[in-house]
Amino acid sequence: VLLILLFVLGARKAKLVPGRLQTFVELAIEGLLKFVEGVVGRQRARLLFPVIATIFLFVMFNAWIGLLPIYPSLGFITGDHIQIHLLRPAGTDMNMPLALALISFVFVEYLGFRMLGIGYITKFVRIGSLKRGLVDLVRLRFLDAFQNLLDFFFVGPLEAFSELVRLISFTFRLFGNMTAGEILVLVSAFLVPFIATIGVYGLELLIGFIQALIFAGLTL
Repeated sequence: VLLILLFVLGARKAKLVPGRLQTFVELAIEGLLKFVEGVVGRQRARLLFPVIATIFLFVMFNAWIGLLPIYPSLGFITGDHIQIHLLRPAGTDMNMPLALALISFVFVEYLGFRMLGIGYITKFVRIGSLKRGLVDLVRLRFLDAFQNLLDFFFVGPLEAFSELVRLISFTFRLFGNMTAGEILVLVSAFLVPFIATIGVYGLELLIGFIQALIFAGLTL
């Protein structure tokens, strides 16, 4: 809601000489677009930009607003402790990183089929290598046959496995870093209130930005 409101207000009355909010929105968009162009080139950048920019901004904003003091303060108290929180930093709930990892996975596979057609399957099931391997085997070229059959039986499945492993690595990287950051903020506030917490908050702002950049960059 905050992201949509920010960009709607920034773009609603666009002017040739932009105001502060429009300038901020334009800087964010231009910076992210150049980042995407730097990886995939200008031709593909606008196709991929909406998803990549949304992932980046969503992860970063969730990390940053999770630092607001209201987040750990509201909830249902049992005894001296809050048992059920009304608000939680989204990155510390396994559901959000997993949902983003699924979106990233589906997006990548969809674009693979869209760009390459059914031939995208050959990245994982290397029929050509199997055919060449069998031909080499009949012709008694055992070294070539071994290389081609290895490509079919090992490299192809390994590629497929690496695609699936991305779901796990994307989920736990974001979840682990965001959860560790929340614990660090709470511990620093408990041990050295006010003094250490300022530095930790600055660190967490940086980590939120870096985690967003890593997630969006790896998806890209």
